[in-house]
Amino acid sequence: MRVLLLGKFPPGQGGISAKTYWLYRSLTRRGFTFDIVTLVPDLYASQDQAKLPSGVHVRLLQANTKSPWFIPGGGLETERLIAAALEMAADNRPDVVECNYLAPYGIAALVVSRLLAVPLIVRHAGSDLVKLLGWDQTRASLESLLSSADLVVSNGDAIDRLKSFTSKIMALPRYVPDPEWFNADPQPCEERLILYAGKLNYYLELKALDSLLASLRLLGTWKLLIIGGGRGKEAFETAVKVNGLENSVRFMDFLPPEKMPGMIGAAQLVWAVERQGDVSDFSNIVWEAISCDRTCMVSSSVIQHPDAAMFSTFPMLVSVNPEDPGSIAAAFDRCQTVSPKQSPDFHDAHHQYISGNAAAYETVCLDLSIGNELKG
Repeated sequence: MRVLLLGKFPPGQGGISAKTYWLYRSLTRRGFTFDIVTLVPDLYASQDQAKLPSGVHVRLLQANTKSPWFIPGGGLETERLIAAALEMAADNRPDVVECNYLAPYGIAALVVSRLLAVPLIVRHAGSDLVKLLGWDQTRASLESLLSSADLVVSNGDAIDRLKSFTSKIMALPRYVPDPEWFNADPQPCEERLILYAGKLNYYLELKALDSLLASLRLLGTWKLLIIGGGRGKEAFETAVKVNGLENSVRFMDFLPPEKMPGMIGAAQLVWAVERQGDVSDFSNIVWEAISCDRTCMVSSSVIQHPDAAMFSTFPMLVSVNPEDPGSIAAAFDRCQTVSPKQSPDFHDAHHQYISGNAAAYETVCLDLSIGNELKG
């Protein structure tokens, strides 16, 4: 089966981009082929392209290009996505068109699917559903996108909200790391090294990075590795200097997804603490750290999240209060005495996750075939 994606994908960074990469990588082993059109954001992309398995082909478009003088505003991202997708489809006609983010990818994917007369699968992240769907300037178009899709794939609390727009919803398991890549590294990790991987922008405090720096001041002997960047990187670098932590914090640019298992395995502890924000969820790196048998520091809300039931009792998952740097520092010290345990076996969960997604593509193609037979 051939799938044409208009959506977020490496080298662009973010949770939806990375988990789409890992999903497609697994599905190629089941005979799927993927053609991808994605915009590359200047501040949120790795310099190195991800290593793609056979069966995955990517067309990169630079984001935020200057508009022609006779077209006011914007960078024509939607039009450029449509054109690039149609060019790819002219060479290899897809069986399914899909998006993994509502705007601009979803609107472009809807146009392409209707022009090609192939079914459309809509996937979403958290921010687009919470923010863009509630924004006056995008609400009507995104509601039409959801109601027009042949299938909307979702999980968790989002399903109840999506029912307002469509009945064509498939509930699938949330992302599960590939245990062939994310597993316990027999090599010793770097002691007292904390890893934070992610964007550095307006939500520095949402990710409790201010509390992390305050805790580092109290600890003295721990080191912090930041993998990421963004509009807030300069502000964070200033905060590092103000706290006198220049020798304790080092920065790396964004990395391709396949390099992340090794980086997680090289650290003693992964920072995934969050304050409550608009999106009630937790980072993919929580699952990945546990799969790699590394201590992961989280907020208590993660322990209570219904999707965390399968690993909430794992001894390497440490819950802290992001408003109390002193207790965080004490938790770091306790982590030094915790020996790595055998991580949960995610093979069955990962198999179910991949099988469920494979079924989504098969379902829309079967529905289309039945519909054509009835029309005939």
